[in-house]
Order: sequence, then structure tokens, then C-alpha cells
Amino acid sequence: MNFKDRIVRATGQKTPFRMIVVDLTATMNEIGSKHNAKGYMLKLLAENTIASIFLSSGLKFPGTVKFTTKFSGEISSIQSDSTPMGLVRAMVPQAELQAVGANEPAIAPQNIEVLKLNEFGKRVHESIIEAPSISMGQNLATYLLQSEQIRSAVGIEADFNKEDPSKLDYAAGFYVEAFPGLEDKDIAILEQIVLNLPKFKDMHKAEGFDSDELLDQLRGPYDIEIIREIEPKAYCPCSKDRMVATLATLPLADLNDLRKDGKNLDVVCDFCRKNYTITTQDLDDLIKDRKK
Repeated sequence: MNFKDRIVRATGQKTPFRMIVVDLTATMNEIGSKHNAKGYMLKLLAENTIASIFLSSGLKFPGTVKFTTKFSGEISSIQSDSTPMGLVRAMVPQAELQAVGANEPAIAPQNIEVLKLNEFGKRVHESIIEAPSISMGQNLATYLLQSEQIRSAVGIEADFNKEDPSKLDYAAGFYVEAFPGLEDKDIAILEQIVLNLPKFKDMHKAEGFDSDELLDQLRGPYDIEIIREIEPKAYCPCSKDRMVATLATLPLADLNDLRKDGKNLDVVCDFCRKNYTITTQDLDDLIKDRKK
């Protein structure tokens, strides 16, 4: 039994399909603690991030997938970024998150936005679809069919601890993709396997989520080959230089307004919540550069 966070990628040895199993529980508890996310919002944050991981696992280059769900209601959006190597980060607008607290927000899903970047940050794919459901698994499967013409089955679920809503009991998911050439009889078998999978909560043990059980159940009668297993990690590439570079894109008038206060600026990263101090000297240097 394996109870640690992992991303397992596998393919059928003789049957053309691939599958991915993810356990992201500890990683999302770490990310959630930085945001002070609780209850239903922690659950949504985790499920959105697993959807991003499934997409980045299919990248053929060392890039990044930004998976954003837009809502109407008390929460406007959730964004999750991930890489093929399992580096992840996620965010919800902080003011909205803290206003909701541990309560279930009043929201309606609107759109799913997927942005794929290459290793140099250049956009290589961008797509927006209408979100059909609050279920991240259904949303991802719909996106794949509409935007990438991929037939898939996706299950994504997180659940928070009822005694301590700041902690997830589990955050896990599976992804099965049919490759070209998969016969109808095998599609029918795989569909039946997915329909008969145990509930996620039944695979959650006292030690954690049993991702080995999910993988064994998902493979059914097929022999599979584990292509890669990765331990996901919370990671944010933010830095003071990046924050200063972002400020440099502001109009000169806005920079002058910020400088008029004569105070240092405290800027917080939306993803990792790390605080950076932008000094008056930093602002002076930006203004000077803009005037050249």
C-alpha cells in the first residue's frame, strides 16, 4: 500500500490506452495552509489542481499548464499551475477566500480556461469552454473532448476533515485516455471498470489514501506498464525581481502615485503568499528607467 503523494503514469502493455493516478493530499494541505483555505474551498482548490496535473502530464515539452475555473457568485475563480515534473501551485482571490471561510460558497461554474506555456513562457495553446458542472472531473473530460478531441474518463475528488476543516482527508483522482485504435470492446470494458470503481472515501484508510488500490482497480484485466512515478511538490517561482518586473509594466503615472506616499510597498504573491518589500529606491529606479 502506498500512502504518500504521487503521480503515477502508465500505459496498457498490449492495449492502446494510458492512465494516470494522483494522490495530492499532503501537497494540497501544504498549499491550503499558506492560503488559510478551509472546508469546501480547500476541496475546490485541490480538485482544480488535480485537473491541471492531468493536463500537464500530457505535455510533450517542459512547460506549464494553467487551469482556471471561473465562477459566478461568492468566488470568482480558482487557478492552478502545474508542470510535467509535478510542481504545483494554486490560488483563489484572498479576500473572497477569507470571506467564505469554511462555509460552502454560493457559486455557479461558468468557464474553464486552459493555457499551456512552453519552457520560455510562450503560449502554445489556449482554450476556453463553458463549464458544464461543479465536478472538476466532468469539466476536464468535456474540455478534452471539445478542445483536443480526446476521449477520456476522469474522476477527481477531495474531501476535508469534518473535525478540522483546514485539513484534507484525501485529494485524489484518475484519468484514462483512449488512444487511436482502441477497439470498441475494450472501450466498453474500461467504461465498466470506471463505473464499478470503489468510492474514493472507501480507499481512504487511517494511514492515508491508498493510491495502489485505485491503480489496481483501474487497470482491471489489463496488463499495464508504469512509465513514470513522480512525487508532486508545492512550488512557486516568484521572487522580488519578478515582483519588480510586474510593477515595471504599470503606467508611469501609477508608479509616480505609488512613490508619492514615500513608503515601501509590501507585495504578497497570490500563489505562495510570500511577502516582498519593494523599497522607495526600487520605485525610484523603475521611474528613472521609464524616463530614459
